[in-house]
Amino acid sequence: MSFSREVKLELVRHEQKAPCCNRAELTALLLLRGYLTIRSHEHILSIEVEHVSLARHLFSLLKAAGAGSPEVLRKQVRRLGIQRYQVQVTGQENIAVLLQSLGLKRSDLPRCLVREPSLVPSQRCCRRAFIRGAFLAGGSLNTPTGAGYHLEINCGSREDADLVQSCLEEFSISAALRHRRGNYYLYLKKAEAIADFLRIIEADSAVLQLESARVIKSMRSQVNRLVNCDTANLEKVVTSAQQQLMLIDRLEQRVGLENLSPPLREIAILRRRYPEVSMKELGRMCEPPLSKSAVNHRFRKLAAIEREGSRE
Repeated sequence: MSFSREVKLELVRHEQKAPCCNRAELTALLLLRGYLTIRSHEHILSIEVEHVSLARHLFSLLKAAGAGSPEVLRKQVRRLGIQRYQVQVTGQENIAVLLQSLGLKRSDLPRCLVREPSLVPSQRCCRRAFIRGAFLAGGSLNTPTGAGYHLEINCGSREDADLVQSCLEEFSISAALRHRRGNYYLYLKKAEAIADFLRIIEADSAVLQLESARVIKSMRSQVNRLVNCDTANLEKVVTSAQQQLMLIDRLEQRVGLENLSPPLREIAILRRRYPEVSMKELGRMCEPPLSKSAVNHRFRKLAAIEREGSRE
């Protein structure tokens, strides 16, 4: 099951809200997924959804809003091999009562749903419900364990996208707008904004999953950075030790280690004995212990002696 479907199932399992919130949620569902058909004096209001659980939820909302007896139809999308569910309200009077109660019908526009800024609910709880309905109608969300974060709502028309966007702005969420293949999409790509969005629509389980995935990703990134840092440091130690061992070999051939001063002979012998340790660890083995810069200074002296010997 996709993460989007998990979130939507969580939302439709919520207890019924206040009547005003249910109407706001239904309004968003009708705006984004509803279409009105008038032919041969037959009036049909249809809403197509993806899952049977959402169809049942929509049926309950319509019935509570006074839509008579809605009908749920199952249809097969042959090209994709998937099922869709269509919830229909029939009868001119039933549809007119429903749309007028939701503010979606005007006498001068009998064949289409009204889309006006006044449809954005004034109460905060109803705004939450409106956004929840928009996500149920056209929302999708990447799995939180995936590579990136992406939440989008297919709003269809620019007018509907503006309504949902203005509702989100009331909660200080700035959603980007994109036009693709004839439809307008609102989308969020930051984990913090997506988590805030899920809190607004009251998808608490989804928020927990998202936050858990964020913690795991953060820990993995930190571990990877530490491992990469340790690997890089180890490579530097190995490279530096190899160069120092080659220098000591050349000095032994040209000058002889026994001819070096005691401090320089000490550091050369220790490096040969412990080729895997860092400069700092090598300094601790000296008598008396030396700092890393002091050890480096001794190797610079050895390099200078080796250069003088090569000129002779």
